[in-house]
Amino acid sequence: MSFNIGGGTHVPGCVVKAIETGKNKAQQVVQQAINEVMSDPAKNIKQAQQPSGLSSFMDIRV
Repeated sequence: MSFNIGGGTHVPGCVVKAIETGKNKAQQVVQQAINEVMSDPAKNIKQAQQPSGLSSFMDIRV
């Protein structure tokens, strides 16, 4: 595997492989989050409306 910096400098090696692996994993996480929202858009609203566990623990009243 190799990587080009600025279109001219050719960089081979394990660092490039680690960067590409991280990029691929990040893309998978983002795609999974997008698919989750697309399949159940109301889920995020339901989660946002849940009371915080910390507020219940501390007995905060507004």
